[in-house]
Amino acid sequence: MNLCTITLAMLATTTALTNAGGLSIYDNRADFNINTGPQTIEDFEAEQLAQIAMPSVFSSGLGANLFNGSVTSYIEAGDPDGYGFQNTTAGGRKYLRFGHNIPGAAGETGSYSVDFTFGGGVQAFGFDISGFQPQDGADGFNLTLFSNGQIVEDLFVPATQNGFDVEFFGFVADASFDTARVNIPVLNTNSTADYVAFDEVTWSTVPTPASASLLALGGLIATRRKR
Repeated sequence: MNLCTITLAMLATTTALTNAGGLSIYDNRADFNINTGPQTIEDFEAEQLAQIAMPSVFSSGLGANLFNGSVTSYIEAGDPDGYGFQNTTAGGRKYLRFGHNIPGAAGETGSYSVDFTFGGGVQAFGFDISGFQPQDGADGFNLTLFSNGQIVEDLFVPATQNGFDVEFFGFVADASFDTARVNIPVLNTNSTADYVAFDEVTWSTVPTPASASLLALGGLIATRRKR
C-alpha cells in the first residue's frame, strides 16, 4: 500500500455519529474537525460580561438572535445559578447564556429558539452546550438549517447524555446554509425554560471529498519532494 492509499484510507475511517439525509452529525469535536475546512470560532472572550440584546453580532462575525421565546441572554462567566454552565475555551472564562432566574420574579418559561448566522454560506456548524437538561424536555433539540430563508435541513437531534455536562454537537451538510436555528424544547409550556450556555461556536466551509483527496495527495507529493 503506497502513502497516498494509506492517507486516503485514514481520511475514510473518521465517521459521523449518524447521517440524516444530506447531514452528518458528530458528537466528538476531533472527528468533526477532521471533516471540515478552515474554521472560524466564536469563543465570546472578546465580549463584555453583561446582559445582551438580541439580535447581536460578535467579534468573529457570528450573529445570534432569539427567534422565539422570551428568555434573556448574557455573556457570562462562572456558574452563578449552579446549572452546570461551563466555559470550554482553553484559558478562557466566558460563554453565551440563555435564560436566567431573576431575583423576585418568576422563572422564564417555555421553549425558545436561537438563530446563529454566519454572514454567508457555510457547510459545517458546531458548538459546545452546557446546562442542557434534555430529560426535562424532549430528550434532545430541533435543528433547522436555512439558506436565504429556505429550509435546507430540519431534524430532531437526540441528546447524547442527560444532565448538566458539556456536550459537543457538530453538523456537516451537503448543501450550504447561512442560518442555523437551535430550538430548546420544553414539553410543558408552563415549565421553566431549559437554561443553556453555548461556547466555542464553530463554522466552516467544507471541501468536497474529491478536493480533500487532491489536497492530501498534494501534501504527500510535497513531503516526498522535500526528502
